[in-house]
Amino acid sequence: MKQYKNVSDVEKQYKFDLEDILQGKKFDYWVEEFQKHLELTLKNKDSKYDNLKNYVESFELGIRTGIISNKISNYINNYTNRELNNPQYKELENKVNQLVDDFNKNFGSETVRFFKNIDKVKSWLDSDELKPYRKLLEELIDEYDHKLDDNIEEYLTKTSKANPNYEGVFTLLTDSEIDYGFVLDGKGKKHKLNPVTRRKYLKSDDKILRKNTVLQWNKSIVKHKESLANLLFQQFKTLNVEAKVRNYTSAVNMLTSKDKVDDELLQILFSKVQSLNKTIAKYRNAFKKFYELKFKEKYHPRYDSSRDLVKVKTEYTIEEMQQIVLDSLKPFGNEYYETVNKALKENWVDYMTIENKVSGAYSIGETYGIDKKYILMNFDGQFESVETLAHELGHSLHSYFSDKNNNFYDSQYPIFLAEIASIFNEEMLYDHLLKTNKNDKFKFQLVEKMIDGFIGVVQRQIIWANYEYSLYDAIDKYTVNESYDSISKLYFENLKKYTNKKLKYEPNFLIDCVNVPHFYYGFYVYKYAIGQLVSNYFFSKYKKEGKEYLQYYINNFLSKGGSDYPLEILKNVGVDLKSDEFYQIGFSYFEELVDEYIKLGNKIFKNK
Repeated sequence: MKQYKNVSDVEKQYKFDLEDILQGKKFDYWVEEFQKHLELTLKNKDSKYDNLKNYVESFELGIRTGIISNKISNYINNYTNRELNNPQYKELENKVNQLVDDFNKNFGSETVRFFKNIDKVKSWLDSDELKPYRKLLEELIDEYDHKLDDNIEEYLTKTSKANPNYEGVFTLLTDSEIDYGFVLDGKGKKHKLNPVTRRKYLKSDDKILRKNTVLQWNKSIVKHKESLANLLFQQFKTLNVEAKVRNYTSAVNMLTSKDKVDDELLQILFSKVQSLNKTIAKYRNAFKKFYELKFKEKYHPRYDSSRDLVKVKTEYTIEEMQQIVLDSLKPFGNEYYETVNKALKENWVDYMTIENKVSGAYSIGETYGIDKKYILMNFDGQFESVETLAHELGHSLHSYFSDKNNNFYDSQYPIFLAEIASIFNEEMLYDHLLKTNKNDKFKFQLVEKMIDGFIGVVQRQIIWANYEYSLYDAIDKYTVNESYDSISKLYFENLKKYTNKKLKYEPNFLIDCVNVPHFYYGFYVYKYAIGQLVSNYFFSKYKKEGKEYLQYYINNFLSKGGSDYPLEILKNVGVDLKSDEFYQIGFSYFEELVDEYIKLGNKIFKNK
């Protein structure tokens, strides 16, 4: 697939149209407007609490400021991500950052001001004028029990820039400092190992190369195991201390309080996912059987699990990809379909791989006030690009319906809900392709991808979440220390709950316990598992009830944005995360996939 040298070489229809953000005005116009709004916010920071009228006006000012901020940040960030080496956008970013830094220096702690006036705010809370902002205010009031002394809060605000950046040190160490060296293949030839080549080598037909890749990769990281263990321990300990100081029962309680997630839900989630062990073992055994039939050699799960059992050559043009995705999403009805069509025709998507373009894909955040919910991707002509487009359109259409039906504050849906729509779109894509494709090998490959995706999102993320939960608890109780030996043993004990196999403690192959970036971003990976299970629930309801259910889903899920707490939004569409029925539906979907996989595999890999 062609990689372009410069963005100017890319055909217009394959680039997103970021100038639309500015609505026919110059970028400097929006910066000046932003500055005026920040100055007005500073001027009113205390007087807004004088009376209800002023307070309501402060929210209206906040909305106008937020929309301008969305325009500026999306304009700069998306241009930057397409041309990482273009200094023009860095200059624009510096200009805006200077404004924001000056504002923050003078603005001080809004938390302190809010709680000084909390009695006034409570007396206004039931007024019609504040109705659009009630959820936001209730969230702030709930934080009162966890507020520190005014002087301490002010100090924390002013010194926040000097806080230890454990995540930054981790990223520097794992991205820049670790040299993965070289690996030998079966002919004794050396190959450079890095995160990109690793994936390629693990799929190789050369078993020596596969084995050496696994061993060398682990060896390279294990050299730094004590540094990584100490770093993670300090990160978790810092959050434990903050939770205690702020009167939370635990760090996990502090990190889940905003979503109103309680310990009971987490324990149910951990327990239910452990019940998948039997079905996952059934899939693993089938993979082993098909592997040995295909390659006529013994299967070693540590070295061979990434190898492709079938290779189906599928290449797509952008136009073919667009049509497949459109056809897959047609059941969602007229408005959804036409908005997707509009996105593809009116330059919402930046497709092509360009030198110095950011890798991966995303649908933009902070979309309120921006008509086009932009998508950046790196099209390579493979099936993964088709999946990516369907997935990111799920995010963009969620933003479209959320922004259309909510105010600025309520339109911002949390990460708890963010992956549901995108995974649902993937399931619609798979369903369409399984119905319209007659090639058994393609179907087998697709079902395997769906199964691996489910395991990766549901089981793996819950293993990590359960481990994080246990690590926070163990640090709090002084039953674990900062050594790799101590942390890896705790990880191992956690891992045993998620398999029916008898595991042997091999510390060098437990390096994930200190080498997962997610661990540095708060306690949240369990939300990905919930996203997958909820999308399974929605998809199962659609298959049972037909297209009418999809309109219900649009009206009662996508259109609700962040207008209520995540669990309440889900409850209102019939999803009870504590009920057995919810898990039965999600797991039945997975079990059916495994049965289909075995059926197709038995057809393809016959005993000869």
